[in-house]
Amino acid sequence: HLKFYALLLCGEDGVSWTLYAYKGALLSISPNRWDPSDLSHETQITIHRHPVPPAETEGWGQHWPSVYEKCKAGTLAVIQRAVQAKALRGRPGKRQFEVFSVDWMPDIHGKVWVFEFNMSPAVCREFKDFDAEAANGGGSHSAAGQPPPDARRDALMSHDEAMLREALAIALPWDGGSPGQWDRAGEFTSEE
Repeated sequence: HLKFYALLLCGEDGVSWTLYAYKGALLSISPNRWDPSDLSHETQITIHRHPVPPAETEGWGQHWPSVYEKCKAGTLAVIQRAVQAKALRGRPGKRQFEVFSVDWMPDIHGKVWVFEFNMSPAVCREFKDFDAEAANGGGSHSAAGQPPPDARRDALMSHDEAMLREALAIALPWDGGSPGQWDRAGEFTSEE
């Protein structure tokens, strides 16, 4: 599935909203082909983020531009509905922002299906977590198509640090800050 990152901002008026999508989405790929009789953690749980971007991953590259646009539009539609239903509310007098992720699953027909919003997304795991996984047989990181644990860890840390720095450059602009791979998905307002 795709780990699709988003940045939601609400203006100080409490009703003006802007949603950004991060072009540097990540794949969560099991190192094993799925099999209902294989109950192993590596086959059934795809929480391990693949450090190679979808556009550069075999089998994904040709589909990525279309899938990205569909995920971006779908995320915007869900967030707009949540704001209109007052499930998300602005606070007048306070500028707000949130980085979150959305798990999308593209199908073989080109449709995308949302299956989870993560308001506390997996980002910047500490080195000790990777080292513990490796020590406990977390060898899935060096499976076919996966870099060795240290290279994978470094790539993910670099990805997450850049993504969060760029999000902060949008939410709290500073001289020399850059939005990087953040793409404006849409702007909308809510009723007070």
